[in-house]
Amino acid sequence: MHILLTNDDGVWANGILDLGAELAKEHRVTVIAPEVEQSAKSHAITIQMPVRLRRFSDEEDNPRRFAVTGTPTDCMKFALSHFLKNDMPDLVVSGVNNGFNLGSDALYSGTVSAAMEAMFYRVPALAVSVECYSKKRSAEIMPFIREFVGEVFEKQQFKGLLNMNFAKEGPVGWENCEILDQGMQMYYDIIDPREDRKGRKYYWIGGKLAFEPEATPTDVASIKEGKVTVVALTWKQQDDEGTAQMREILGTIKK
Repeated sequence: MHILLTNDDGVWANGILDLGAELAKEHRVTVIAPEVEQSAKSHAITIQMPVRLRRFSDEEDNPRRFAVTGTPTDCMKFALSHFLKNDMPDLVVSGVNNGFNLGSDALYSGTVSAAMEAMFYRVPALAVSVECYSKKRSAEIMPFIREFVGEVFEKQQFKGLLNMNFAKEGPVGWENCEILDQGMQMYYDIIDPREDRKGRKYYWIGGKLAFEPEATPTDVASIKEGKVTVVALTWKQQDDEGTAQMREILGTIKK
């Protein structure tokens, strides 16, 4: 397969370097990723200034490596609508991200948004994140990611978008991999107020993870049980239940 590899940690992040080397063992890989870190940029695109492409490989290298001076979504739009339009990838893989992208956090994630952009070009995609990236964990998860890509996307021809997360430690393999519902990722202490030397207040936005119980098994809850979590996503945000309810409400109003 021809795999387009991207991320939001930047083109020189360990996660994308290690994953590119792993996938290149069996596939042709093109890396087009942000030149610098673009974490939590969601689906932002750059429209007020130009973006530029920088090459960091020879044409015959595998992976070929390029950087774009923009967001993860900029990278995908550039790659899929222009740079690779005559050599379209069979799959987009985004990651491996340093830090979880669980549940509702997918809305903020540049990693997931880059993969989701592939859906607009009818290219299947996989977003991959790990709680805390390390060389040890990389050696454990990379062979499974390569095997997962081969089995799910190449052999079984899955055509959608998957969001995969690994804990920082624990078993990795098919027996520990679960297809789950998307959970609600809650935080506490979201605003961290501080004061500078002149007594002026400023604030950091972040927060600490709160893994709260949910009614059904989700990626948020199952990651704490050591599972390799996989959630099928789509770009569609329509609320079918809310749509049906509003049709009834408008029908009542119009009578």
